[in-house]
Amino acid sequence: MPFFSFNILSRGRGSFLKDRNSATFFLFLCLSLLLFLLPLKVKKSLSEFFFSFTYSPFYSIAGQVNELRSVHQINQDLNQKVTSLTLQNVQLQEESRENQRLRQMLGFESMSSYQLIPAEVISFEPGKYPGSVWINLGEKDGIRKDMPVISMEGLVGKVSEVLMAKSAVQLLYHLNCRVPALDSRSRVQGIVKLKGVSLSLDNVPVEEDVKPGDEIYSSGAGQIFPQGL
Repeated sequence: MPFFSFNILSRGRGSFLKDRNSATFFLFLCLSLLLFLLPLKVKKSLSEFFFSFTYSPFYSIAGQVNELRSVHQINQDLNQKVTSLTLQNVQLQEESRENQRLRQMLGFESMSSYQLIPAEVISFEPGKYPGSVWINLGEKDGIRKDMPVISMEGLVGKVSEVLMAKSAVQLLYHLNCRVPALDSRSRVQGIVKLKGVSLSLDNVPVEEDVKPGDEIYSSGAGQIFPQGL
């Protein structure tokens, strides 16, 4: 089996590499001796310069990264606080509205000899203007026929039918609903009832003093609806 051998021609670079290595070694040796012989104060100054030149940029970058992380964390904490405060503000606003509604109801109760019984609507007649609705209270809850029904805005209607656990409420928009009423400004009396698609103050002579914008309240006549609604 033939055996091949190769020779690499360096074109005379061997002595050059050797001389360069020797020069480098001699330079480092000189620098080492120079540093060794320098005074301590000069060595300290050179050390600080070398540190600031080589390591200081990295420390600066690391500090900036840590600062950005800190700012990001602060922003996250602030966003969470803003969200939490927003939710608390919404809850406080809702509680304020609820307190206002309760104060209105308590104010009505203080001016009336009626006992308030809270109820909820569970169903209503279809249509744009339903004539009656059903509430979740009945005979077992002390509900009786012809009891007046109100909301915080004013008069709603009256109880027209009572079952054991629910009752029907005849609204003001029912064709058979009639409410004795008066003009709060001129004290002119009439009957509020449905006329077309709106409520009308009827049975009022033409010459009586009734003007647009006058507020109409229940007069209390008929012994069903309280006065002043």
